[in-house]
Amino acid sequence: MKLTPLCLAFCLGASALLSACAAPGGQDAAVHAAGAAVTPVYSPASTPTPTPTPEPEPSITQAQLDGAVAAAGEAHGAMGVQAAVIEGGQVALQSAWGWAVKDSVAMTPEHKLRCASLTKVAVGLSAALLLDDGAVEPDADIALYWGSPVANPSYPDTPVTVDSLLTHTSSLIDSTSLSALKGTAARARLAGSGYRAVCPGDLSGWAYNNYGFSVLGMTLELAAGQVLDDVLDEGLLTPLGGDAAFEPGSVEHTQLLAPLYQGGGVSRTVGEMLGYVCYPQPGYRGNFFAGGFTCSAGDMAQLTALLARDGEYQGEQLLSPEAVAYLETPLEQPVTYKESTFCQCRPLRLQYDMYGREAIYYHTGSAYGFYGLLSYDPATGDGVVVFTTGADGVTDEYGVYAVCGEIARAVYSPAQEGGI
Repeated sequence: MKLTPLCLAFCLGASALLSACAAPGGQDAAVHAAGAAVTPVYSPASTPTPTPTPEPEPSITQAQLDGAVAAAGEAHGAMGVQAAVIEGGQVALQSAWGWAVKDSVAMTPEHKLRCASLTKVAVGLSAALLLDDGAVEPDADIALYWGSPVANPSYPDTPVTVDSLLTHTSSLIDSTSLSALKGTAARARLAGSGYRAVCPGDLSGWAYNNYGFSVLGMTLELAAGQVLDDVLDEGLLTPLGGDAAFEPGSVEHTQLLAPLYQGGGVSRTVGEMLGYVCYPQPGYRGNFFAGGFTCSAGDMAQLTALLARDGEYQGEQLLSPEAVAYLETPLEQPVTYKESTFCQCRPLRLQYDMYGREAIYYHTGSAYGFYGLLSYDPATGDGVVVFTTGADGVTDEYGVYAVCGEIARAVYSPAQEGGI
């Protein structure tokens, strides 16, 4: 979806189309937003005639990218860094620096890392595939898919939906309990015990919610009658030639798994990760849908490039433009989380005047010493994905981890970087 003034006008005026839901007190103090969530009209169109994709012409050279990656890695004490540049909606360049295994195995563009909350975009893409297939409706009560009651007791007439889960407005309590991630436990919590006293779908109750994405992943599996690994693999990863999975041990080339480093030591071993594999029963557990997706920066860049080209890859429409537009549509007021303010999309984020560009869609991720960024400019179709491990984790003025942001700045605004 190419960003135009109409998009911003839609965001500002869409609340007039919805009835507001006033939430009681006790809202999350970290959220500085008000209003009702906006769900865009979703109506898939017929697939357009495929057109050849021109070869990308990178605005940054391989040497410049290598230099930017090395400079950022060194400046922030990273153990290893991967970066992949998107031009014209295709992956054009890749770079790697540092160690996959400290002092033993050099990081390469092919190594696989657990990419933390970038996982949420992979879940969003899975939802988009199921929207196109008609397997889910974004505004439907998810009780339809669970086959059991789902209700916030403070707002029993307001449904929890796929859309509210995608936008962190579901009102679910963000549980960190491993036992709560089992499908049986989630079903009990959804029936009434697992909510905050805020209205589902209302932006005033926005709160970043890992548990909500665990529930979302299980919901999508129940709707599809398939595990999400199969949904994403069949719909996108196989056509794109990617090797990725929601569980580290389920990637095809497990020999490329890299440990994660934090504070100079190993925070997650390859042996641990090999033990996490896909369970074949849809909806059985949601352990990996908030942060377990494992791939290379290049694999994630392929998925990001698909968004940048409105769902098209090498002349084939893998996602409808309407599904991509749905993922890109922001809520009508920005939210503030930690040190950044952004427009919440589904589940992408949107910031204006970012890294010298008018607007950039992006998401960040951090866990166990991994710091990552996926991003793209909707007006030009270029972008960059950065994976790092062992870096210091400081953030820049956009709330992006600086080890990633410095590389992004070099890609988006090379002139400002003095030729880096």
